[in-house]
Amino acid sequence: MSLKIIITAPVHPFLLDTFKEKGYTIQYEPAISYEALMDCIDTANGLIVTTRLKIDATILAKANQLKWIGRIGSGMELIDTEFAANKNILCVSSPEGNSTAVGEHALGLLLSLMNRIHSAYTEVREGKWIRDANRADELTGKTVGIIGLGNTGSAFAKVLSGFDVNILAHDIYKTGFETTQIKAASLEMIQEKADVISLHLPLTHLTHHYANTAFFNRLQKKPYFISTCRGSVTETAAVLEAIQNQQIRGVGLDVLEKEPISLHTDQEMAVLEALMLHPNCIITPHIAGYSHEAYYKMSKLVLEKLGII
Repeated sequence: MSLKIIITAPVHPFLLDTFKEKGYTIQYEPAISYEALMDCIDTANGLIVTTRLKIDATILAKANQLKWIGRIGSGMELIDTEFAANKNILCVSSPEGNSTAVGEHALGLLLSLMNRIHSAYTEVREGKWIRDANRADELTGKTVGIIGLGNTGSAFAKVLSGFDVNILAHDIYKTGFETTQIKAASLEMIQEKADVISLHLPLTHLTHHYANTAFFNRLQKKPYFISTCRGSVTETAAVLEAIQNQQIRGVGLDVLEKEPISLHTDQEMAVLEALMLHPNCIITPHIAGYSHEAYYKMSKLVLEKLGII
């Protein structure tokens, strides 16, 4: 009797083909609802998920045959890993698979903001040809603060290595990472000295609304602010207030507190629309880790960690 796998999100064909080659029975439902998954989870031996569904204790309590959960991508906040461990359910993720893509995307957001590429192009489309007001800030010589030096934070530091920048890195879980270019720093030091701040934090009870009004009030150099981690790490209303008060020079977000935009209340939408109207704001739809290469690598890593290949 073959083992059954439920796949709850779009995945690279390599993952599907590999499971088929290994003789697994696949229930491929990339749009399955929480309720529908609840109805069939008791038949699954394996589960593949992304960020779309919450795999909580209620659903895991019914997963009587489940042996493992494979998370495509990074971040396990939607999975009750403690409950899963108590049921001897193995949980793996693949944060290494899309870290390069996230690092490159963060750099793209930063360079577009610093060189006024996005805002200037918008003006050109409107028939405007404005040069003086679109003078760039060069990245060379700046101090970049990276908060969270895990997979994506390290990838961002790597793509910055070709620039003549000073990197201040803050990570409460890591030590011994200093190089000639990267120096360990406190949060306060980054808030004082950084010309650029980029967030690369997981979402935990410690990091929810990490970038809030108090965070922005402590900034000394009016930095560019980038976030490619989890939406709820940054408080949207606080970002709007910070850019309106000229506490930050520009903001690049790949993530929002609520995704997709359709989930916003009228009040939340008003805040988001006000932020998006600012000329030095760029928001992308959670695509930083979504490159073609990452799409494949994340699936391959999950298969490796599960011992499938």
